Amino acid sequence: MLTILMGRAKTGKSEQVLRRIGELGDSSRQILLVPEHASHQAEVDLCRACGDTASRHAEVLSFRRLCDRVLTITGGAAQVTLDAGGKLLTLQKALGEVAPLLKVYRRPSQKASFLQQLLDLFDELRCYDVSPELLESQAREIQGATRDKLLDLSLLYGAYESRLYRPGLDARDRMTKLCEALESSRYAFGKDVFVDGFTYFNAQERQVLESILRQARSVTVTLLGEPDSAEEMFQVSLRTRDQLTRLADQAGCPWEVRTLTSADDSALGYLEHHFFGEGEPYQGDSSAIRVREADTAFSEVEQTAADIRRLVAAGKCRYRDITVAARNMTDYEGTIETVFERYSIPAYLSRRSSMLEKPVWSLITGVLSALENGLEYEDMFRWLKTGLAGLMPEECDELENYVLTWEIHGKMWLRDVDWTDNPDGYGAPWDKRRQARLDRVNELRRRVRAPLAELYEGLKAGVTAGEKVNSLYSFLEHLNLQNALEEQMRAQAEAGRLQDAEETAQLWEILCAILDQFVEILGDEPMGTDEFSRLLRQVASQYSVGTIPVSLDQVSVTEITRNDRHTDAYLFLLGAKPGVAEQAGENLKKRYPDLLLCGTHDGYFQADGPVVDQIRAARADVVFVCLGAPKQEMWIARNGADTGARLLVGLGGSLDMFAGQVKRAPKAFQKLGLEWFYRLLKQPSRIGRMMKLPLFLVHVVGKKGKTDAARS
Repeated sequence: MLTILMGRAKTGKSEQVLRRIGELGDSSRQILLVPEHASHQAEVDLCRACGDTASRHAEVLSFRRLCDRVLTITGGAAQVTLDAGGKLLTLQKALGEVAPLLKVYRRPSQKASFLQQLLDLFDELRCYDVSPELLESQAREIQGATRDKLLDLSLLYGAYESRLYRPGLDARDRMTKLCEALESSRYAFGKDVFVDGFTYFNAQERQVLESILRQARSVTVTLLGEPDSAEEMFQVSLRTRDQLTRLADQAGCPWEVRTLTSADDSALGYLEHHFFGEGEPYQGDSSAIRVREADTAFSEVEQTAADIRRLVAAGKCRYRDITVAARNMTDYEGTIETVFERYSIPAYLSRRSSMLEKPVWSLITGVLSALENGLEYEDMFRWLKTGLAGLMPEECDELENYVLTWEIHGKMWLRDVDWTDNPDGYGAPWDKRRQARLDRVNELRRRVRAPLAELYEGLKAGVTAGEKVNSLYSFLEHLNLQNALEEQMRAQAEAGRLQDAEETAQLWEILCAILDQFVEILGDEPMGTDEFSRLLRQVASQYSVGTIPVSLDQVSVTEITRNDRHTDAYLFLLGAKPGVAEQAGENLKKRYPDLLLCGTHDGYFQADGPVVDQIRAARADVVFVCLGAPKQEMWIARNGADTGARLLVGLGGSLDMFAGQVKRAPKAFQKLGLEWFYRLLKQPSRIGRMMKLPLFLVHVVGKKGKTDAARS
């Protein structure tokens, strides 16, 4: 039996599911299937609804975790399943194999962002059962540049798929394996399955649901919306409802649709029902909703922190009853961490940190760059200062002072003889104190040289990718990296940085997974050191680190799109930016009466397609793209040709100024070219990105100097 529960927000869909699981109890086995990001909160909700015995009869799964359960039964868990890094490596090799046969992508970008776009495209095609052969046949019916692009993609798609299924390897994605193995595993047989929190299902997920419909005793699916609603925001849910009923018919399963309603006459309920309406004023008590205006994101977060402290001090709630959400959390994350720490507010940031941001990766990229670039000062101390290279900060400082004094570089690091120059430079007299300092420097240098020389010789002698991975792994073992990470984790936990400690605990396992994928895919293939370093960096860009809450009483900080299961008492919503583009357009038309403005769109969209279609339909000649760097440049490169516009310009945060949301710097700052400094004074949270500019300048000057020296 398929039961579809439809209703708007706060009509009790999830509560009814949890209540039903509690009523069934030990009389059956239940599965609660939710999106991956909601699995932890769903487990908390299940325990609250069913008590301590919930795990005896019910479990919370995502499609990914369901796949793990099924493959454990069928034996497929022992097979290789590529993760994001492995897929990128596979695509990289496939691209190299077919590049001579391509027209549009003959000389493709080697950047991870471009390869990731191709991977996303191929995953989407696979989800909707589009094979390389079908894509090619459809492409041949099209004329023009689109035909060549699609033919290239079909050829590349086919090469990528063939590498996944080459002899001795079945590296298909998890969902493909789940679709094949679920029926034979009988994992869902006789169980009551509840599917909650989804808006739509792709083709592979629908295949899984069809198999569940044939096996399960009952299936209940919740959908957000109203059956007879004409509102555009509910159309996806209505299409999903129709797809599910068709699946039930195909599986020979009876079905029913139940509509849930609520009579919420509160201010929040009125806002939810009339948000997209004509905006008739609410006549009741609206004190539950407050709107504030702040000059900067820093001021916005400070006001929020002060309100949170007042609420907790007054005994109205605990920290765990409060959620802080934003549409784009990257704009607020650093500011929230700084301000909340100052206000002593415990907070859990629901985020995934890139592997590239971690010191362990600075260690690896630093030492590889040092070997590539001749063991120069900057590269050497980038990895030595990570705290993971076996040197204490004061030891690293002493070694660095000597290196700077005598301009140590190149093979001087690797020679098997001690350094002999005076630590205080030319002309300084020798004495026992200076000799002791030199002895300490040489002892430190020997500790650095041993693993570095081993890595240098290993990469130089290694011919295949597997041999180079072994050399790198031996280097990490020589540094005793695993123990260093464990010590770092303990220090973070003792300092109260529990979330950082949880992230550090995952780093060694992720690093080993990266190296394992490298060996599995490219182990026997010849590879130079430069290519090895480049591919390793690309692969690492696909990994991230996430945690679950490490304390019971914390403010939850999350992106609004990841907050769908929270029902906290207090919600602080930061960054209400849509509408800025429209206001900027109105201001520009007042200033330039002859301006022909043919459309606007905010920057908070999930898919490029509808925005590109809107621009093309408006026949725009010039498009201002204000998404911030580098997002806007990537968007222009990806979609510029398809918009039909003659000129696309990335203008960063200029729209905020045009709209009057941000004041421009005074004339004096403008004339002196210090407008950036004024913005830094007004928005201290920009200091992180600002500090990268001098580093970039130094990098460019250094590269230019090397190029000029090589030419001369």
